[in-house]
Amino acid sequence: MDALPYALEDVLIHDFYYFYWFYKPWSIRTLMTKKVLTENGVQIHIIGAGGIGSNLIALLLPSLRNGIVSEQLGGITFHLHDADIVEEKNLVHQRFSDVQIGVSKVDALAEEYDLIHPSVRVIGHSTNLRHSKPLVNADIIVVAVDRPEPRRIVHSLNEVEWYDLRCGLDSCLILTHKTHFDDIERLTPTHKPASCQPDDAIETGNIQFGSALAGTFGANIILRSLMNRIDGKTNVPGPMCFSMNMGIVPVFLKTNNSVPFDQKPPTKSSEKWTEEEDDVLLKQAERGLTLERIANHHRRSHGAIWHRFLKICGFKKPLNNEVGE
Repeated sequence: MDALPYALEDVLIHDFYYFYWFYKPWSIRTLMTKKVLTENGVQIHIIGAGGIGSNLIALLLPSLRNGIVSEQLGGITFHLHDADIVEEKNLVHQRFSDVQIGVSKVDALAEEYDLIHPSVRVIGHSTNLRHSKPLVNADIIVVAVDRPEPRRIVHSLNEVEWYDLRCGLDSCLILTHKTHFDDIERLTPTHKPASCQPDDAIETGNIQFGSALAGTFGANIILRSLMNRIDGKTNVPGPMCFSMNMGIVPVFLKTNNSVPFDQKPPTKSSEKWTEEEDDVLLKQAERGLTLERIANHHRRSHGAIWHRFLKICGFKKPLNNEVGE
């Protein structure tokens, strides 16, 4: 038998490098760019890779695949922080598939989206956030977990752009680094860790999409922030509480510009509510009208509508001074 032109070992090594160079996303050519990208460009840390975080990543990363935004910023690196693994129950409302069951959530997302463009990195950190040290290089931080501890860690950071995304049923709440401190404190009480789905929602099939709503808001905010870093004029959305059923919900007491600028002042702010108005208000809520439509109909502020609704439903004790609410 004629001798092989190469030793078998040399052939295997040649084929190995050929395959990884041309076909694998984790190839040698991408390895050469990893160190540069993780040290330069925009560093974005996302705390939580569940209902909110996975939806945010699944929406935002494909929008960066052409590299137009990331190349102008010297690259973008996403750091995902979450110790959870993918479970079957996650598949009904989070962006994972059955082949990823048992895999770390952050690793599953990193495998799918890392180097979606050569200037975009996604790095998984399979740990929960316990202190601020992992965030030392952050330019943008997104909190997407329903635990007060990591929220407060991020809230305590100075001179960093952060967004705290929350959800409940069909609603979402966004706090930002521009939210008034008193509002942040009031809206961040101590509580046990919670799921983005209510009890028995998965078992009964009554899935709520507030997490997808929060993820959508988050993806939009981050992309607008990246564009603002490029052109200096793109508007970045601020604090917001939004319900798919009620529209904008006024939960901020001291935060500036947390409601639309064009909101008209109420014309009946000093008039008492009548029983007829209460009946109409309840019927409008049952029909699913937005808070804005209801407020415009009654010619009262969003806050007056919301507090009146809580009062007539028994969630708020009546006060003597009801005028204007």
